[in-house]
Amino acid sequence: MKLPYIDALRGMAILSVIWFHCHLYHYSDPQFYSFMDKMGSPAAMGVQLFYVVSAFTLFLSQQRTNQVSTHTIDFYIRRFFRIAPMYYLAMTYYLIQMAYSNNQPVALVIVANTWGIIANILLVHGLTPLWMNSIIPGGWSVGIEVIIYMLIPYLCTIITTLNRAIYFTACSLLAGYGLTVILYQIPAVQSNELLKQYLFFYLPYQLPVFGCGIIAYYVVLKKEKRVSPFTVCLAVSAISLIVVSKTISKAYLLNLPHTLHFWGSIGFIGLIIGLANFPVRLLVNPITRYIGKISYSAYLTHFGVLFWLDKLLPQQVIPVNSTSTNMINFNLKFILVVCLTILISTITYAFIEERGQGFAKRLLLGKRPSWIV
Repeated sequence: MKLPYIDALRGMAILSVIWFHCHLYHYSDPQFYSFMDKMGSPAAMGVQLFYVVSAFTLFLSQQRTNQVSTHTIDFYIRRFFRIAPMYYLAMTYYLIQMAYSNNQPVALVIVANTWGIIANILLVHGLTPLWMNSIIPGGWSVGIEVIIYMLIPYLCTIITTLNRAIYFTACSLLAGYGLTVILYQIPAVQSNELLKQYLFFYLPYQLPVFGCGIIAYYVVLKKEKRVSPFTVCLAVSAISLIVVSKTISKAYLLNLPHTLHFWGSIGFIGLIIGLANFPVRLLVNPITRYIGKISYSAYLTHFGVLFWLDKLLPQQVIPVNSTSTNMINFNLKFILVVCLTILISTITYAFIEERGQGFAKRLLLGKRPSWIV
């Protein structure tokens, strides 16, 4: 089942991610940077859009494979060869970039990051703040995705209705938010920026985002509408509790984690429902769908594009003397980054991603009984 709006959503997600990271590199005017920082808050949720879409498609994929009696190990093999080949190539490149940036031999960089490299090779780097972004910029999101891959076969057996999907999302929201609030109050965490970042990146705080994707799956593809009064009360209570706690924290200057990523994910449920029923051409078109198809490669490569353009391009590619010229300057850079990223990602998708997925298919066909087509 090909769903054009899903590829388009992935395309929108990676464009949001690139836009947000472009603005982090744009320091030519502090006042304009502050303005873009406020504008960039929604764009900062590009990874969460990836997660929502991922949960949606993973549940769809499990439904398909269950129909042909495949096993959990098949799912893990497919997912490994979907992400690992390109991830390992990106690791190799970013180790070289790290050596260049620090003016060190590659061998020295490898020795200094041995445990981080091992964690990234095993795809368990999302389990600790020390390794989450130690090799690949933004590698944390892949680490969290891999943990979800490990859980999906189990989640698919317990989250079998819309009612359960909402229940799961509400419970994971309460548990994740509560745990994070408690950890935020530990002095060692408050004084360590890396630990504070990790408490946003780690699985308990991102799990409700995946839950939103599961909800969208049952609404859009399963056409479910009925939800028990208890589940509605639980969901409303969870949301109300967080709204009240955030309101109190602002009044008393308490240090609580931000929840923008979750509110955005609720909005993404509506976006999926809307595009599934009304795939407007502005958002669902051959361009966004193609960018979505190569979005994984684009996510891993655009950091390198930003690194080199930041070194090779001047801060001002046109004379900047106002907000409007600053905006033009920024968007010219953004377009250039997107174009170069698409070019590189087209190559890596064809030669790395597709071949990895093809190998997984051949491997699985070779190990199945002959009567399974």
